[in-house]
Formats: sequence, C-alpha cells, structure tokens
Amino acid sequence: MLRIVDESRPGAKLSPADLLAAFHAGKPLAAFRSAPGSQYKVKAWDIGNGHLEVTAARVTEWHEADMEPTAIEGYLECVLKDREDRAAELRAKHAEQAARRAKRQVRQLCKAAGVDTLLTLTYRANMGDLDACKRHLKEFNRRMLRVLPDFFFIAAFERQERGAWHVHLATKRIPKGMTDRNDANGVQVKSYEVIRRIWRSVVGDLGGNIDVARRKYTSGKTAAQIASYIAGYIVKEFAEGEKWSNRWTKFGDLGREIVREPQVLGYADSMLDAIEIAYALTNNTQGVVVSRMDKWADWFTLHAEPLPRGVTRLC
Repeated sequence: MLRIVDESRPGAKLSPADLLAAFHAGKPLAAFRSAPGSQYKVKAWDIGNGHLEVTAARVTEWHEADMEPTAIEGYLECVLKDREDRAAELRAKHAEQAARRAKRQVRQLCKAAGVDTLLTLTYRANMGDLDACKRHLKEFNRRMLRVLPDFFFIAAFERQERGAWHVHLATKRIPKGMTDRNDANGVQVKSYEVIRRIWRSVVGDLGGNIDVARRKYTSGKTAAQIASYIAGYIVKEFAEGEKWSNRWTKFGDLGREIVREPQVLGYADSMLDAIEIAYALTNNTQGVVVSRMDKWADWFTLHAEPLPRGVTRLC
C-alpha cells in the first residue's frame, strides 16, 4: 500500500483529488510504502459492570518510497480512476466498516447498561416505513416512562422478509407485574400486558404485538450475550440501508457512560506477549467469553464478563 503525503502539510488527511491538486499547484509530495511491523498495539475498553474488551493489532510501518514526481502524479490519477470505476463496491465497503463500528458501540452500550431483557415490537400490518417506525418508537418510550420512570433501552431495527419493520429492544428492570392505571383499585397485571397495550395504543390500526424474551430465549443469558444478540442485526441492516440511515438508537438513562476511546496499553513485541497482556487484565471474578485471533496472527480480541454469582474462576 502506498500513502502520498503533502510535505508542506505532513499531518493533514487529504483525499487523492486534494493531493493531485496540490501537485498541480507545485506542492512537494512524498510517497510512503507500508510494511507489516514486528510489534502489536494493545488497547482495552473498561466498559463497566465487570465487562472488559481488549484488542491487539499488528502495527503498520511506513517507509519512504523512491518515486519520481511524475510517478506520484500517475499513481494518484490511477487511484481516482479506480475509485470511480468501483464506486458501488467502495460504498458497500464503507457501509460495512460503519456497521462494524455501530455493532461495537451497541454491544458496549448493552454491556455498560447491564441489560437483562429483550423486547421485540412488531406490526400486524406490513408497515415498511422506517421513519414512521422510529416515530412510533419515540412515542412508545414517552408512554412507557409514565409507568416505568427509569425505563431505558438500546434498539436495533430489522426488516422482515415481507417488508415490515420490527424493533428489538435490550433493556433492564422490567418487573413481572405493573399497576393497571385504568383500574381504580390499582390491580396488578402482568408487565407484558401493559407493554403490549402501550405499543398497540401507539401504532393504532397498524396493529401491534410484543414479545418479552426474558423468560424464553434470553432466560439465563448474560448482558454480554444479549448484547451480541441485538448487535447481530446491525451489519445486515447497515448494508441494506440508505446512506446515513441509522439502524439503531437508544433512549433513557443508560447509567455509566461508555469510554468512547479505548486506553492504549502500549506495544507488545510478539502476539504471544499481547495475548498475555490481555489475559493479565482479567481477574478472578471474570470469565473470558471471546478469545479470537485471525489466521495470519495480525490481530487478537478478548472479551471478558462477570462470572455468575457465587462462582470464582480458578487460576
């Protein structure tokens, strides 16, 4: 891989078109060629609630290439032509990269919030308007706060095969029963009945239903497992969505804010050293649920989560 730099602005991030314009304006350009480095950069996210994520990636070293100015000009022209020819492919690649970032953010939000329940909001009608679905979700949240003042959720939108949208919500602290606000005697009813009534009151003639998965699919699931489940919808929906069309959202007080930028722990001289650093960050109250390395040993990731109550890891 080549990187072209405007030597008059070495720290500036310039597009190939900007660099070509700089060349034609007489600015000095330099070319650098990438090579796999021998060290690994180790980063960690302390997400809270006992959750930890660590990554290690091989660093890329850049060495100045001996290229004539006309060769640099020709290279930039080829890059621009290639981007024009592969515009659709590049848009798909950028959408996938955005989806991975969104997936990580959704996963970390769920972990930090300590979610324990998965709700799915559906339509009986074939409701294919995503903007309307988002408006319904916003109103659903407003009405839910009347009965559960601390209600919050992280939501992912999914389109069914028939074209209708439905919404997966990861949330917490849904009680088994709620007071029926329409009953003067304050009768307790099952919480999912109240939630269903609220959702149906929002969507009206479109018809609505809910699934409360706390005692079914997600029964006994950890926050990390629910997080992985709901984050799994992100990549597919990003790839199929329009540009800048958000495929997830959040409402309410999620508690501890996510540290958006990870802590850089330093550089390891080998992948083995990087893996040792990652495992050393865990403690006896955590279990490693993800430990994965690519086949070229260029990157490694580790996810740790709290062990079940009363269980201590043996070292």
